[in-house]
Amino acid sequence: MLQYTIRPWKASDPAAQARMAVDAGCQWIDIDPAEVDATTLAQIVEICKTAGIILVYRHHDRLLEEHRVHGVLLSVDDAEPSALREKLGGHPIIGIVHSEKFNTTTARRADADYLLLEDYPTLTTTSTIAEARQMLNEANLSLPIVVSGIIEPEAVASLINAGASGINIDYRSLKGPDYKASLASFISVCNNL
Repeated sequence: MLQYTIRPWKASDPAAQARMAVDAGCQWIDIDPAEVDATTLAQIVEICKTAGIILVYRHHDRLLEEHRVHGVLLSVDDAEPSALREKLGGHPIIGIVHSEKFNTTTARRADADYLLLEDYPTLTTTSTIAEARQMLNEANLSLPIVVSGIIEPEAVASLINAGASGINIDYRSLKGPDYKASLASFISVCNNL
């Protein structure tokens, strides 16, 4: 699984990044709505809806229902995951960013859909992935682990072998001048593991 995070970037505006990701074959995009203006956000929502791909908001659970996107990625400072699941039911995808305050009971009550380990390679190593997988296994909680950060295509296999289910990248992992081809190479690697 590959998730592409849209971030402001001088070489490509956010709506163009959404189009690039769709054209490269990406099936999952996430964005922090606070990082773009309302018009651009509406364009990104429309691009994703037209292409039939998953769109997840980072942190902004209140916009989830209003914009009718697929889900939300929550950090410890955001809405309580289990309260959000109770309010919205089974519809939205709920991702939880791993932190020191993460606990498996909250994730289970929220019926969370995935756990995001951020800042690879600085904080996320293969041993961190293995530790997170062990913690989930000990709690009898089967959650996909997604690794986020600057990742090289050559590193994807070792991350998956360590227990990750997928990766989350943004423009910083892509190589120019053909960024779409660079993203497509990541997608190909993920699809062939």
